[in-house]
Amino acid sequence: MHDRDKYTRLVLEGSEYEFLRARRALLSRWTIPQKIRRCSYLLFAASSMLPIMLFLPAVVQQQHVGSDPAFSRVSFTALTLFSVCCLVGASLGLAATATYRDGLENISEEQAWSLVGIEGLFSGIGFVSGSLGVTVTLVLSAVGYAGAETVDSLIASGVDPYHSKAGIAVTVATASAIAFCCAITVFLLSVFVESLE
Repeated sequence: MHDRDKYTRLVLEGSEYEFLRARRALLSRWTIPQKIRRCSYLLFAASSMLPIMLFLPAVVQQQHVGSDPAFSRVSFTALTLFSVCCLVGASLGLAATATYRDGLENISEEQAWSLVGIEGLFSGIGFVSGSLGVTVTLVLSAVGYAGAETVDSLIASGVDPYHSKAGIAVTVATASAIAFCCAITVFLLSVFVESLE
């Protein structure tokens, strides 16, 4: 059920943009700075791939990853980089939307619809594509904790979580470092955007 008092207050205040955000309800309970901050949390989660890989059972490391997991080139690091691109792109898009909106004195209904649509687009890129990629990356990196037999059965069924033949794969340490640096940058971006409000 919609909060009619909230809608009434937004209409009386003349905030067309906030009214449309409230009507959409999907992901709009969070302000733009909160969305950007959540993107940084997902990036921090993506950077946890390195410790996950470092502490894999020794048998899994020997058979599937190699003696130094930090410098192994597993294929899901490409997915990590894709997720990082989605989350950073979404954060920059949301920040640009907030900055543009902040520069407008009066927002017309047409501008409000455009801003809400653009915010929804970047939210979808970050929270659907980005979070799905981070989740899959972390699941694939942690599958070795189920044991070497589980990894062997996955390989037998055609899914090799530690496959290292991907052309654009980077080392686990590189992918984690990129995700961590981007997480800090995006977090600082959320602080900056919050200062605009």
